[in-house]
Amino acid sequence: MGTSEHTDMSSVITARLARIEHELAAARRDAMRWRTGTIILGAVALAGGLVAATQVARVEDVIRVRRLEVVGEGDKVVMLAQAGDTGGQLDVWSKGGANVVRLSAGTDGGDLAIWNLLGKPVGGLFATPIGGRVEIGDVDGTTLATFARGEEGGALVLNGSGSNASSLRAEAGAGGAVISMRRPGGELGMLAGVAQGASVLSMRNQAGKEIVYAGGAEDQTGTLRIADASGNECAAFLAVAGGHLTLKDGAGAVAVSLASAGAGKGGAIEVLNGSGAAAILMDTKEEGGGRFMVGTSTGAPAFMAEATGSAGTLAAYMQERRVAAIGGGKTGGLMNLLDTTGQAIVVAGAAVDGDGGAISVRNSHGVQIGRLGVDAAGAGEMAVYNASATMKKIIEAPTAAAK
Repeated sequence: MGTSEHTDMSSVITARLARIEHELAAARRDAMRWRTGTIILGAVALAGGLVAATQVARVEDVIRVRRLEVVGEGDKVVMLAQAGDTGGQLDVWSKGGANVVRLSAGTDGGDLAIWNLLGKPVGGLFATPIGGRVEIGDVDGTTLATFARGEEGGALVLNGSGSNASSLRAEAGAGGAVISMRRPGGELGMLAGVAQGASVLSMRNQAGKEIVYAGGAEDQTGTLRIADASGNECAAFLAVAGGHLTLKDGAGAVAVSLASAGAGKGGAIEVLNGSGAAAILMDTKEEGGGRFMVGTSTGAPAFMAEATGSAGTLAAYMQERRVAAIGGGKTGGLMNLLDTTGQAIVVAGAAVDGDGGAISVRNSHGVQIGRLGVDAAGAGEMAVYNASATMKKIIEAPTAAAK
């Protein structure tokens, strides 16, 4: 190959290389323009997406609907807000489809009702024309407790569970407060209350008869009464001049009375017979001594024992007159026997004028007609008098003969 051919070949190669470099440069410029356009297009798309997303997530100031449903799995409604006849109403359902809560506007205000999964009402908060009411129910829907505004103030009602259950009601007001307990059939079993000036506690049996009554009167004194199964009062305890206890028979008549006579005056016990007459009486006398009386069927004294000063006296009566008496005197014991007129006919006791005892026998006029006593020497002496005691005959004890 000659030199000219080599030169021509080099020129061709050089031209080809120059063309290739030109094409590569053009390709690089095209690629740069493509990348720039792609970036700009992506930025525009991203900006548009952000604008669209911003518009979707925007919080609206007001949303107005007539019915709003919130659904869960299977498109089941779990919450519903709607307009009712008396105002707004919001209901909530459980996952199983049970309506468990309802918040609504009622005729008197707001109402909140709660049901269990069985659809039974177990709780509620309601507005009433005079206040509010709270209810708590059992699993079967029966009401167990109610807290409400009553006629004069707060009221509470508690019911036992089941159909055969007791109940309790408490109510307070400006005039006082009352608590009542009732048996399963509704019969009143116990009632307690307080008023401005008094208080009361009443218990009744199953027949409705009051068997216990305790009260406080307006004078701040207390009273307690106990009755039998028929409601007949059997015992009563009163505060009258101290304590006063009475026991009654089945017919309501007083059988025993135990009372205070007042401050510093002691007390008294009286046992009455079926006719209401005093059969036994024990009390204290004004000077502080004791007295015990056993009465007849009419209440008249039959026997009387009493303390007089530092001595005591025991007396027997007949037809309300004392016919015998034994007592203590300055010289010792004394005994009097009296006739039905009250005149002493026999007097016996320690002699005043001698060292020993003496017995005096008197006639119906009170004149001594016989006397048995002790002379100055300590020997026995008996004197017999005429009816007027102007003459007497003395019988003396024999003396020893002089030696």
